[in-house]
Amino acid sequence: MDFSEDSKQKEVSELLKELGFPRASGGFSNCRDALLLALQQEELYGSLTKVIFPEIAKKRGKSDAAVEKSVRDALSKGWNEGNRDKFRVVFGDSYRPRRGKPTVIEFLSAARDYLDQAG
Repeated sequence: MDFSEDSKQKEVSELLKELGFPRASGGFSNCRDALLLALQQEELYGSLTKVIFPEIAKKRGKSDAAVEKSVRDALSKGWNEGNRDKFRVVFGDSYRPRRGKPTVIEFLSAARDYLDQAG
């Protein structure tokens, strides 16, 4: 995947900023790259640990586990301190704040669906 600044990358970055993901952390760029890769995957289950995290880890010179942790941390921070109204829009009917933050796969699936519908 080419991680160049294109319109899709800008769209994904804007969504993450609107959700309240901390831009200053490495987790932001890892979340952005994970979502960009998720947009290219037909099936996310299995792709996360076999394709998405390894590709980002290779690009960043980190371990798969370090990438996964940074994505989880950014998701936690965004979920706990971010824009609940925007999360509600992205997750639609599946938004359940009392259940706790979504898993990475749940987040990527919802965000991917949201971006696909947005055009």
